Amino acid sequence: MSPGPRRSAFALGLLGVVAGAVVLVALALVGLPWLVALVIAVVAGAAVVGGLRLTAWRLLLRLTGSQTPDGAAEEILANVLEGLCMNHGIPTPELRVIRSDSINALAAARTPAHAAIVVTTGAVEQLDRIALEGLLAHHLCRIRRGDAAFETLVGILLAWPLGAAGWLRRRVMSRVLPAGRSLQADFEAVSLTRYPPGLLSALMTLSGQTAQVPSSTVAALHMWIDEPDWGTVDYIRHPRLEARIAALNEL
Repeated sequence: MSPGPRRSAFALGLLGVVAGAVVLVALALVGLPWLVALVIAVVAGAAVVGGLRLTAWRLLLRLTGSQTPDGAAEEILANVLEGLCMNHGIPTPELRVIRSDSINALAAARTPAHAAIVVTTGAVEQLDRIALEGLLAHHLCRIRRGDAAFETLVGILLAWPLGAAGWLRRRVMSRVLPAGRSLQADFEAVSLTRYPPGLLSALMTLSGQTAQVPSSTVAALHMWIDEPDWGTVDYIRHPRLEARIAALNEL
């Protein structure tokens, strides 16, 4: 099992234990027999884990305000994604778009077979087919590794509830999120497409404009290929685009 699924399983297991413990204590305090309270607590913990595992990625997609693509240009995006997945035997994620002039994209997932890639219309309009392929490959690799599923859970469990507590949220998220995840996905994307200039072109174009996405939610800030700002320096920056571009130039 790769690190992403292990982290997701640990996060869900911890949530189930906490939820079960809370229910157990509450039922014991009202006088329910311990054995009965324990059975109910176990069932409640399992229900919380199962429900969140099934719905977290859908909830995150709703929070981003993403939509089903419907334009002719977005058909090209869908064709690029389907071609990539077909050529490499990867389950094709659902495709969603956000109306924004900026260039950005994220991946949300439950499992590699239950995932979605969200792309801004600015990326569709400003990137050529090869750059779009590199951008999509980056997120396909995050989905395949299980990183997207873990980032989705973290977004719903931690980032969203701590949205108003900027300093605390940044501190917690910087401890929870694995270092180097973006660079790893960049390298794997290049290996997938066998064409470094594709992703390199996308990142270079992105570096020349703002990453801000008007409909962005604090629950997904850490999931974009280049993280939008949330208020004043209220974000957990991926490695700077300049560093990622320099790393790809060395390949």
